[in-house]
Amino acid sequence: MKLYNTLAHKIEEFKPVDGKTVRLYTCGPTVYNFAHIGNLRSYIMADLLYRSLVYNGYQVQWVMNLTDIDDKTIKSAIAEHGQQATVADLRSHTDKFIQAFYADLDEVNVSRDTIRFIKVTDVIPQIQQFITDLIDKGYAYTADDGSTYFNIEKYQQDFGDYGALVGEKFLEGKKVGARVKVDEYDKENLSDFALWKAWDEADAQIFWDHPRLGKGRPGWHIECSVINNIAFSGQPTDIHTGGVDLVFPHHTNEIAQSQPMYKPFTRHWFHSEHLLVDGKKMAKSANNFYTLRDLKEKLNGAGLALRYLFLQSHYKTRQNFTLGSLQAARNGLRHLNNLVGEQSAEPAVNLKKFLDDDLNIPQALGDAEVRDHLLNADKIFGLKLGQNATLQIPAEIQQLVEQREQARLAKDFAKSDELRKKIEAAGYLVEDTPAGQKVSMM
Repeated sequence: MKLYNTLAHKIEEFKPVDGKTVRLYTCGPTVYNFAHIGNLRSYIMADLLYRSLVYNGYQVQWVMNLTDIDDKTIKSAIAEHGQQATVADLRSHTDKFIQAFYADLDEVNVSRDTIRFIKVTDVIPQIQQFITDLIDKGYAYTADDGSTYFNIEKYQQDFGDYGALVGEKFLEGKKVGARVKVDEYDKENLSDFALWKAWDEADAQIFWDHPRLGKGRPGWHIECSVINNIAFSGQPTDIHTGGVDLVFPHHTNEIAQSQPMYKPFTRHWFHSEHLLVDGKKMAKSANNFYTLRDLKEKLNGAGLALRYLFLQSHYKTRQNFTLGSLQAARNGLRHLNNLVGEQSAEPAVNLKKFLDDDLNIPQALGDAEVRDHLLNADKIFGLKLGQNATLQIPAEIQQLVEQREQARLAKDFAKSDELRKKIEAAGYLVEDTPAGQKVSMM
């Protein structure tokens, strides 16, 4: 199986260290709000990778973090609970978005039951220990503002590969020096970053205490390093996935703070490209920001239609989303369901060829041979093909269908068309076949 490795900047043959066991880690959501469809594309691509690994006979240990403590979650929790918000209030606030995230994964058929989810707030003692170990090794220090920072200059002296995930010439013309406390910053800012942020009044009553680190909470980057370490018992991660926007600073800093403990931290990096909406970067100010909830209000069956739409572009290709493309994807998915019928067959020979070629899902979807074997191929695609056969039609819809059949028999075609429109408005499609009316989800 060959996959593009961001760290190597080329396609490489993938082989896990432990034979047939793959340690797979996915950077999960920051649960201060609902996930947007760009986030979901990244998780769907990770799910395709997981399914392809299983298809190739691997045992996969899949882990995903849930970032329930950072700058954004604190700000959001305070907005709900006020300036006296506590850690308990933070957990209550973020749990609502965690449950919503789980529901979104179910809607787009990500293999959620196979993922081990780890909340950051459940591993604070391990994070504190990891940071103090970095201090003891000389790679972290407590500054005069009370926060603890990672020493990039010290790391670069010893390892010489800071920024290698971005490119070998990343550091050219850049100065390493000052400190930065915020979680997110741009490529021109090569400041030492916060591992443990000292508490201040803007954090309300959200903090943890520690005899060496003091009163505060973890920085964003250290969280994933520690959860990888916990999940895989200090062994290198085989594949680490995430969106391309995480390459710097998040994943770059994960590597730096982890490799003083063990090297390599991650052997293979898998990054999904950006999702554009209407040809532009998604933003609320541009009025092109969508969550899955937004799409479900506009289109019945939006979850699987969105998955099918995302499958049509390679994970390393920037994709453009429009409401029209989602509608077309739903129509295409309906066509695939019609192709399935009730027959099943062995997987097409070409399916494995395309999957092993850097997860070439778009070409696999278009392969005519695969279309003859969709039910088995759907173990990879995850589109729930053929499940409309057992669709339970609500009584009120069934009543409209029966009324329409009576109108057709009476040759009252105007009435028949009116009833069809009512059925479609409720999210169901009715088709006339030699065997009678066929009803399916739109």
